[in-house]
Amino acid sequence: MASSPAMSPRIPTTATSHPNDPIPKEPAAIPQLNLQPPPFDATTTSSSSQPEHPSPQSTAESTAWPTTHSNSTSTSTSDDSEAPLTPNTEPERQMDEIVDKLQELPTASVNFAEPQQPRRRRASTTLISDNPNDIRRILGDGESATQLISQCCGGGCCLLKTLAPDTSSPSFVPVVIPDNRAFASLNLRLGPLSLDSELTDTTPLPPVNLSFDPVPVSEPKHVSTVQKDPPKFVQPHPPYDVYSAPLYHARELTKPGAEKRTFHFDLDVTDYPDEGGVDFKVGGAIGICPPNSQEIVNELFDILGVPKFVRDKPVTLKTSTGRWPTIWGDDKPRELITTRRELLTWCVDVQSFPPTKNLLRVMAEHADAPNEKKILTYLCSAQGQAAFCDLRTSSHLTVAQLLSAFPSARPPLPALLSVLQQLMPRFYSLSNDPHISSARPGLPGDRRLIELAVTVHETPDWHTEGNTRRGVGSGFMERLAYQFIDAEKQGIDPAAVLDLRVPMFRGLMANPLSRQFGGDGPMVLIGAGVGMAPFRGFILNRLKNANCANKIWLIQGVRDSMVDELYSGELGDHEREIKKVVQSRKGRIAGQTEAKYVQDEVRLQADIVWFVSNALDGRIFVCGSSKGMGEGVEEALIDVAMQKGGIDKEEAKEFWATKKQDGQYIAETW
Repeated sequence: MASSPAMSPRIPTTATSHPNDPIPKEPAAIPQLNLQPPPFDATTTSSSSQPEHPSPQSTAESTAWPTTHSNSTSTSTSDDSEAPLTPNTEPERQMDEIVDKLQELPTASVNFAEPQQPRRRRASTTLISDNPNDIRRILGDGESATQLISQCCGGGCCLLKTLAPDTSSPSFVPVVIPDNRAFASLNLRLGPLSLDSELTDTTPLPPVNLSFDPVPVSEPKHVSTVQKDPPKFVQPHPPYDVYSAPLYHARELTKPGAEKRTFHFDLDVTDYPDEGGVDFKVGGAIGICPPNSQEIVNELFDILGVPKFVRDKPVTLKTSTGRWPTIWGDDKPRELITTRRELLTWCVDVQSFPPTKNLLRVMAEHADAPNEKKILTYLCSAQGQAAFCDLRTSSHLTVAQLLSAFPSARPPLPALLSVLQQLMPRFYSLSNDPHISSARPGLPGDRRLIELAVTVHETPDWHTEGNTRRGVGSGFMERLAYQFIDAEKQGIDPAAVLDLRVPMFRGLMANPLSRQFGGDGPMVLIGAGVGMAPFRGFILNRLKNANCANKIWLIQGVRDSMVDELYSGELGDHEREIKKVVQSRKGRIAGQTEAKYVQDEVRLQADIVWFVSNALDGRIFVCGSSKGMGEGVEEALIDVAMQKGGIDKEEAKEFWATKKQDGQYIAETW
């Protein structure tokens, strides 16, 4: 075998690392556990008693999920299911489109030094590394190719057509900038734009593909449950409806001072309808259909000037084409009874997607102020492409923020709904084994609970400096959690009095984590933040099986274990023996061998990692953020293979690529 390159990091020699012994064998220093059924502790939220139902994962049983079709998410499918997996990240698709645009540019515009070859797709990084001088010709010396990729929306090269009027001309009248906080928050760079600036290639006005008509007198009275349940036509997996699961319990996992707040939820799925024999699985992910907050919905109504007496008035919605307002329904015209509030609450995403030219074009069409109309039209033109790219790639903007930035732009609600994105489900991994008894104090023995952890996503809010707003899904779950916790503090039984519910469906029971969990082989679980939540279910499942008790190890990354560690003390009697917590906030002292990040601990635990990766039916699971943690762990695994196997970097990459193909290295990152 080839020797390791001299520049590769060395694996520290510790009690569990022997770089000079490339033969995988079970580490001698690993403690052997004396598995005993733990006594029930009323303070914990999950019992590791014997399961009421045998887990399909214990027998490597596969479970299929009914076929669904998505118009907004990835259509990648597993062997077990045609369910859409985690949506592809937008930047990857956009980067490919950027490269295609650059390759399609006329020779005179780009001035390629090399002869033009037949068009072929290649990675944007390859284009940049092969032609740095060409990129410099496009950008000038002031910007890097990386900045181009990070700032471009994928609509084309934003520097091909620029606005250059004669500002010294007596007829030049610059556009007056709207003077309001919302417009200032957009950080637009308009350049020398005047009311007479000639704009070309402006986005055509999109058609209005829906209308509101009166409800026929013959129709039964429409009863809206907008505050609790989604309308029946919001179907994420036809022909099955969304199930409103009662919230049995909620608590905060993190402590005051944590950088990100994470909450735990117990959902009662005892009465979840049968869907062709498909069941919940260890490591599976449920889909939650969150509503927009009523605060955001009312703000939009107020901005658009929709009178209060019509907001909840039943109307006949008629659409001419598309899937909307369903999620993954058929592409066809529709006619259904609903209300304007139902549509804004459950059917359009008004805060997660970057602005589109169709939205800006509709706003421009209905803007009364000449300066606002000109700016909006400019953003939809070839000359405003660079400004549009900056706007689209800045921090997430809400529809209310855009409308507030241009106060005279008040499009009718049907025109606005025609260009907004569908509000999509959010997926969360189960943090328990759904086949282990859900025994709780005061809970009847025939009730069944599933558990999940949700980290609250926060971004800066434009209304007030220093304020933040929550993500759609995590914000909805946080609101439920605080209602539950506040009621408990007041001595109220939230489950009985408040009747809090979570609209959900049994979603990805054949995602990579659940599909590959099984067998009796050893496992290393590597997770950071909320990424370790599904591993809790793995461990509880494994520790009830005496044959597997000594063959599972967890490396958990947190910022500060005092405030950020999730599920501490809830992984069974042998938690201390199987878990290693890595704290990034502690920092590293010179000469100190303690890990700062999970990838450091992967290198320190080289013996275990190498043993598991080469063992019969051994598996390495990674779950968490792809940025930083995911990339770092992959580099650490490559280092382990190089040092322990005595192979070079390319061979190490091939080693882990083969493990991925064989289902022995599973990375679920976002």
